[in-house]
Amino acid sequence: MFEKYYNHTTLPIPSIMKIFTTFSYKFLYYSKYIYTLIWVIIFYTFSFFALKKLSQKKILLKYLTISYSILLILAILIMAYGLLINQRLQDDEYAISRWLFGILQSPIICLILIASNKLYAKTFQS
Repeated sequence: MFEKYYNHTTLPIPSIMKIFTTFSYKFLYYSKYIYTLIWVIIFYTFSFFALKKLSQKKILLKYLTISYSILLILAILIMAYGLLINQRLQDDEYAISRWLFGILQSPIICLILIASNKLYAKTFQS
């Protein structure tokens, strides 16, 4: 996107990335939001099945869904606020929403829930 936006072509492009040079800047810009949502769905799905396989407690699946829902809604609301108030997505609001989307695109929520399940079970064994 840097190359498309600034018309800067002196940087070497790996051959696997050449396909992106054929797309317009506008297409690349808006497709990143679609890819972000796709990856959030993929990580949620993997986390859901990992928790289902590693834990017999259905409450963890509920916590996972609630966590993902809250973070997703919060990230979208922050982006919408930045867009409506500042008429652009380049300020602090964008950075915060990208950080929240980064959490959603990682296994961190699943790992925290697995660890909490193990610690919770351990407290009753002592």
